[in-house]
Amino acid sequence: MTEPTQAYIVKMVNATGLSAAQRSAAELRFRMALESGVGGPEYVVPALQACMLARSLIEGLPTEEVTDAECGAEREVIALWENAEDRAIMTALKPLNTARDMDEVRFEISV
Repeated sequence: MTEPTQAYIVKMVNATGLSAAQRSAAELRFRMALESGVGGPEYVVPALQACMLARSLIEGLPTEEVTDAECGAEREVIALWENAEDRAIMTALKPLNTARDMDEVRFEISV
């Protein structure tokens, strides 16, 4: 028996000048690219939670300790999430007019 996929919501924020349809399409592109990047929709929430846990575990450690092999797994989890998220952001924003100010645009994920 497989576990049900934990539902999550993607919301694009600070996207001034976009229509509701453009915002909705960007949110869908982000969601689809993120799901692809982490291995499927069922892995989005666990991957995000793992990244947040890994960040909290190494937060406040001296730089030399963070670069030690003991923190390798945490760094890898963070990198996997950040790579998937970065690709999802680029995928979501690419079709939009790049002349607009998109520096402040973010995608929030809520569970």
